[in-house]
Amino acid sequence: MEKLFEKITHANVDGIFVSKIQNVRYITHFTGEEGFAVAVPPKIYLLVDSRFTEQAQKEVTENVEVIEWSNLQDALSSVLVKEKVHFLAIEEKIPFNLYRMLMGLGFLVVVATTDFIEEIRMSKEDWELERIRTACDISTKAFLETLKLLKEGISELDIAAELEYRFKKFGGEKPSFDTIVASGERGSLPHGVASKKLIKAHEPIVFDFGVFFEGFASDTTRVVSIGEVLDEVKKVYTVLKEAQELGRSYAKEGVRASDVDKTVRDFLGSRGYGSYFTHGLGHGVGLEIHELPYVNAKSKYTLSKNMVITIEPGVYFAGKFGLRVEDTVIVKEDSVENLINLPHEIIVL
Repeated sequence: MEKLFEKITHANVDGIFVSKIQNVRYITHFTGEEGFAVAVPPKIYLLVDSRFTEQAQKEVTENVEVIEWSNLQDALSSVLVKEKVHFLAIEEKIPFNLYRMLMGLGFLVVVATTDFIEEIRMSKEDWELERIRTACDISTKAFLETLKLLKEGISELDIAAELEYRFKKFGGEKPSFDTIVASGERGSLPHGVASKKLIKAHEPIVFDFGVFFEGFASDTTRVVSIGEVLDEVKKVYTVLKEAQELGRSYAKEGVRASDVDKTVRDFLGSRGYGSYFTHGLGHGVGLEIHELPYVNAKSKYTLSKNMVITIEPGVYFAGKFGLRVEDTVIVKEDSVENLINLPHEIIVL
């Protein structure tokens, strides 16, 4: 946590109060669903209620002290007084009741921050990369096994359920987001989660899926069809696939995330599909399925080694069909490492 402690020092605060559970997990290794942390260099305090005390004591790293609370304000006040904290940083988004509680401690000056820990999380350590790699392997294996069950007349919901069952069967924890299975005209919905619609032959089916493994996510999108799709779909997909390849080849350490987005967006525009690409090119992946750095026109970040991002251009034609292809990749010095071992072509069954 040296990076965190250095950032606290440079921010001219005494410590930071952390309530976002992914950030709590990152700095303590506690995996429970509720807990709060206070980082005061060189120490971190984890505040949990009695449901999580035993779990926390087993999971936390050496520099973390677990404190069981029955009254959070009293426990927090005790820590802050002990550490002589006057200037306390808080995260950008904090529940109002917690903010009010902190403001009720008259000795504190509360300092708002933006992405204080999220920016540290952008570049992954080796142990994080291995978990993301495993999550990608699990989701890929589950997807390939699920395709054996895909047939005309099955509902999107049923095939999504089969996929999510295999996530757990192969060692995953839970889906990293609501599984998207969007067939035919529903493909024009970028977040078209699985519905009761029955899948038909010869229509493009967008599968967007991911799983958590030991807290870390994967994210993949592929297009599948039962039998060949229409020539119109093939034509569009050929361009989309080339755009995604362009994004993967352009992304590397030292390149601005916004420039990667622009390169792909300009290419699709030159082929007449720019107005149909309606979202950012990608996002970071880690303890959250969507995290920094975002790969879009507004991103302020430059890609650096061991960032994990997605590259996922998509084009959407309302009422007709939609297409997207997505990989999760690790940023390297001169390239990216693709973690998704699947063909990029439309998968025809």
